[in-house]
Amino acid sequence: MSSILKITEASSLAFHSSVIFAREKDRMVSAKEISKELNVSYDHLSKVLQRLAKMGIVKSLRGPDGGFKLVKNPADIKLMELYEAIEGRFNYQNCLLGKNVCKSTKCVLGKLSEKINRDVFDYFTNTTVADLL
Repeated sequence: MSSILKITEASSLAFHSSVIFAREKDRMVSAKEISKELNVSYDHLSKVLQRLAKMGIVKSLRGPDGGFKLVKNPADIKLMELYEAIEGRFNYQNCLLGKNVCKSTKCVLGKLSEKINRDVFDYFTNTTVADLL
C-alpha cells in the first residue's frame, strides 16, 4: 500500500538512527549494527551518519570500539534539526510539482498542500528525539 506523505529514506534513516543512539546512550553504536537492525543499506546509512557527524549532531570514532553517538541530549535535538541536516532548509513550497503551473488562481488541491506542509513543519519543530523513545 502506498503512502501519500513521502519522506526520503535518508531523512528516515537520520530519525531512526538518532533514536537508536538515544536508546544506547552509554555506548558507541556502529553503522553495521544499525543497518542490520533497520534492514537497510550499510553504504547509504554510512553516508547519512557522516552527514550528521559533519553537522555536529553525532560524533564518530573509528576502530574496533568505534561507532557513532549523539553529541547532545536527545531532549535537545528536534526532528527539524535532523531533517535539515540531511535535506537542507525546510521548503514551504505549496505546489506538489514544485512550480506554479495552474492556469487558475486556485491550486487544484486547494489548501491541502499548505496544511500538510504546516503540520509536518510543526511536528518536526516540536518533536525531539527523546519524544520518540
